[in-house]
Amino acid sequence: MTTTFSDLPLDILLLITSHLDVPTFLSLTSTCSSLSTPSLSHHSAFWLTAVRSTFRVPNQPVVSHDGLRWKKLYKRLLTQTRPYTWGSNSKGQLGHSYLSADEIHAIPPAERMRRARRSRQVSWPETMDAEGGIIADLQAGGWSTSYLTSKGCLYTAGVIDGMRISGSPPRPQIGRARPERLRYPEGWTDPADRYETETAIRQFSAGRAHVLGLSDAGRIWSWWDVAETGVMVKLLNVDMNERGNANGRSLVQKVVAGWNKSAALIKGKGIVIWEPAERGARGYEHEDTILVLQTATVPNTGFERGQVGRARRVDGSSPDEEVGEVLGFIVLEHCVIFNTHHGRVFASWIDDGRPRALPLFELFPHVNEEGSPPHKDGEGRLRDSEFVTDVQGTFRNFALFMKNGEVLNGTQDTIHDWIQEPRTRTRTHLVRVPALQNTGVIKLAFGDHHFLALHKDGYITSYGTESQACGSLGLGGNRDPEGRLRGIRYAGLAGDGKLVPHAYTTGRRVWFEPEKRQWIKFLASGGTDPQEAVERIRLCSAPLVQAEVSEWIEKEGNAWEEKFAHPPEEAKSSGASTTSFRTAQETTDDNLSPYFALSVTAAGWHSGALVLVNESAAAQIRENCIVHEPLPFSDPPPQPQPTPTQDHPQQGIIPTLLTNIAWFLGLTTQPENPNPDPAPPIFANPRIRFPPHRPDPSRQMPPEPAQPVQQPPGPEAQEENVWDPNDDPANPRQGGPPPPQPGAAPVPGPTHRPPGPITGHGPAQRITRSREEAQERIRAQEEVDRGRYQGQSPANQGQNQDQNQNQQPPNQGQGQPQGERPRRAFTDPVNHGAAPDKDSRWVWAYDSFPRLRLSDGREMPGEIDG
Repeated sequence: MTTTFSDLPLDILLLITSHLDVPTFLSLTSTCSSLSTPSLSHHSAFWLTAVRSTFRVPNQPVVSHDGLRWKKLYKRLLTQTRPYTWGSNSKGQLGHSYLSADEIHAIPPAERMRRARRSRQVSWPETMDAEGGIIADLQAGGWSTSYLTSKGCLYTAGVIDGMRISGSPPRPQIGRARPERLRYPEGWTDPADRYETETAIRQFSAGRAHVLGLSDAGRIWSWWDVAETGVMVKLLNVDMNERGNANGRSLVQKVVAGWNKSAALIKGKGIVIWEPAERGARGYEHEDTILVLQTATVPNTGFERGQVGRARRVDGSSPDEEVGEVLGFIVLEHCVIFNTHHGRVFASWIDDGRPRALPLFELFPHVNEEGSPPHKDGEGRLRDSEFVTDVQGTFRNFALFMKNGEVLNGTQDTIHDWIQEPRTRTRTHLVRVPALQNTGVIKLAFGDHHFLALHKDGYITSYGTESQACGSLGLGGNRDPEGRLRGIRYAGLAGDGKLVPHAYTTGRRVWFEPEKRQWIKFLASGGTDPQEAVERIRLCSAPLVQAEVSEWIEKEGNAWEEKFAHPPEEAKSSGASTTSFRTAQETTDDNLSPYFALSVTAAGWHSGALVLVNESAAAQIRENCIVHEPLPFSDPPPQPQPTPTQDHPQQGIIPTLLTNIAWFLGLTTQPENPNPDPAPPIFANPRIRFPPHRPDPSRQMPPEPAQPVQQPPGPEAQEENVWDPNDDPANPRQGGPPPPQPGAAPVPGPTHRPPGPITGHGPAQRITRSREEAQERIRAQEEVDRGRYQGQSPANQGQNQDQNQNQQPPNQGQGQPQGERPRRAFTDPVNHGAAPDKDSRWVWAYDSFPRLRLSDGREMPGEIDG
């Protein structure tokens, strides 16, 4: 009987295919059906090796056995990697949203501070201005963001050490708003110019204030300033065999840059820690190597398993097999945590002053009432609920990944309490975040006060607190209603944004789709009925209501791809050609989402992610969200903004300065504007901006003949709905203020001051003047709205009011059928999230907010779908 190639056992085929490149492997597996089986064509070892060797992507132990995933990633990594960052941009660490000197001078002085703040705090993911080709890994440092390219080059944005003062004269490090390539000492080849094993980085780690890189030859490089060249690190009494052993492999397996320590996993030695290396005083600028004299080795970490499954000891100092071989480790502020192939996890406390590692302390994910770990099974193995497959963390936080899909969070303070008093294990446990349990979490990234989770389906969820509303959660906001609708509560003088507790049950995803941001902006701007949205926003001030509304928005956002995978119904019903429309599934054959997150990172007050962007599928979903018909809106005439020096353009510096001071103190007044701006009213709360209310004739009851027509609210009524800094909540007035009039702005509470205008100079006088101007704009806008909805100008409205009183209002939208609710005319549909431009609109531009029923039985303002 003749034996063919396809009849060989699978083990023999895997040994043969391990020596093939990707094109040859694909050709082989496509020759016949027996070789195209998933066990061979989707073999995890082959595709994982291909991805890591070609693109230098770091390993993800949780999904290392998913061969189909790595095969899909290999195809998309060629052209679709995009680095995204968000959060604090104080040092330019985001690599985008920066303002050049020319752009800053072009901004009007009144807008300069606001624009500068917006550029320092980015609450939505934005793409870095990256260069260097295919990006393999992205990591955040304390004040920087670094990424590794497939060529082995490292790039960094921001400053590596934001606390360092050095140089002559002493100065802080200069932030790089655009990523710059980290350089090598003179005489070493830059991998961007030519490949060299000594300088091409295969794995790197970004710490709080330094960056470590491991080259293909096993050399360790360290950087602490973007402006200076790195140095090669040598460890005294540690043989790193940089050029490889007899098998051509170096002994250094992994490097980790911790909070204030450097570490490396070295075969036969274990985990070695040392102080971050840097050049000394002046005169050493050209040194390319630093010899570290003091190191410390974590006990019992040098064990190595044999090649054929039996254990062997490398040298006499290696531990026994009870601890096991180290698979992964992290370096926190004061301790080192690692897991072994036995599924056990250990911690070693390290000294802050000098490199020193204390004896090991085993961490048990679960303990019984006596503080002891659960018993093993009959064969002496750990259960899946006790088997640790990976450990991740930075600074003071860590997470344990269990074999059964459970994820446990902890802090180094908890470990310290356990070491000091083991009996505290029964009282202090690791935390189980419900949204992370059995949801496919493969990586956790921790910042100072927030953390993010990467799920195997390619989406990211955020948790924790964004300090000073810096946007590190990536959920939008900047203290605007968009963030509140996502479940962020801003509190305190600094405006820290904390997620509502309900968000830890289901999670809040980071949105990379630009059209989603327009949709939530549309909701926060009031949607089709801003007056109705006033009450809705007021209800959302309660934590429970805010949690349930944000949960509804989260479900709508999660179903985005399914909802907009096909052309909009408006385009089909209007008879427009849909030949240009394609479903999102037709643009991809790997079933991955258009925005598939490959990795996630966080540090300090900012975050980042490496995302595979299928631009064709993403463009189709965006196109399916657009209806190519313009919205009914009118452009208000631009009005000049009065300034204190407007009437004296030729003044010098001193007269101009004196005029400004006099105007600020209230000694002079601004020139009156003869043409009031019919813009939206200035609301009491400057953080809540709704578009102006458009009266809907179909919802108004006709006035009774015996009753006079109600006049618009006068200044006295509007006076009580404007926030007053002189109000004292502790001394309420008797009787309280009158109820708010229809169309009035949302107010945080009743005012408590005697009626009448505020008298005085300076800010009080400007407050009074601002109120009067707002009331004038309200009345002017009402006239414009009344004329727009009745199909005439305000000047002719009084002449034809009697003729049009009993007539049905005309249709406002294009292609609107008779009897349908008149469509709202937007003043600025682009800024309100109703239209991408003036020639089209978003699908949701005419959608009403649904009537949501809360868990306590209340119903929020909205409409019931018929």
